[in-house]
Amino acid sequence: MPQIKAEDVSFSYGTKDVLSSVSLSIDGPSFVAFLGANGSGKSTFVRLIDGLLPLKRGEITVNGMSLKDGKKLYDIRKEIGFVFQDPDSQFVSPLLADDVAFGPENYGFDEKERDDSVSRSLSLTGLETYKNRLIETLSGGEKERAQLAGVIALSPSILIFDEAFAMLDGDGEEKLMTLISHFRENRIIIMITHDVLSALWADRVVLFSGGRIVKDGKPREILCDADYLMQIGIKPTLPSVIASKMRDMGVETGCVVTRDELEVLLWN
Repeated sequence: MPQIKAEDVSFSYGTKDVLSSVSLSIDGPSFVAFLGANGSGKSTFVRLIDGLLPLKRGEITVNGMSLKDGKKLYDIRKEIGFVFQDPDSQFVSPLLADDVAFGPENYGFDEKERDDSVSRSLSLTGLETYKNRLIETLSGGEKERAQLAGVIALSPSILIFDEAFAMLDGDGEEKLMTLISHFRENRIIIMITHDVLSALWADRVVLFSGGRIVKDGKPREILCDADYLMQIGIKPTLPSVIASKMRDMGVETGCVVTRDELEVLLWN
């Protein structure tokens, strides 16, 4: 069962404190959104989880393995698939099938294991008919799926998406989110975002501000409070702002985050 545990984690870039005494536990498969404004510490935290930054203060374990144990770093990284914001920065081969095969080859898969992994990953991401395409000919959404195919070819138990949807339009983001949701059954999925609507897809939202976790709970327990989100530098949805103004006028609105929810409220 995938598991991440962090206890009293702090981190500084030089003299600038970025994380202060962060503790968090994710036990078992789940889809978790790390939500926060730029500079809140969320991206630094996941880079510590993956060993991309050195852990000096506090403790982090991934599937029971400590980040402080240098001998375990290779095994920890095999458990984590990292999807970055710009897919072009992650491709290593011009041909899609070769790019997806890069990870399995470097982890010592034999030829059959490699080919099976590539076929499975392309099928899961809906790119099986694209295997011989040049990556440069793919659309933005197809590149995002191609990047994901390369990551899941190693069957990681943890998937981390670092602002991976910032370059997509609304339709492209929804398609990719739907695809990612199919992988949540037996994995931990962490999505780093500053977008409230993206965070609605998650099972759990961890809210970062000033290098600390300030809230942790169900999405609608956190995302409906437009006033608080604005206080910590996160742009709430317009429907939630309108609902907040209505509550100030004495109107009972309940939780409103999306346009559809606002329409229902106004009709009622």
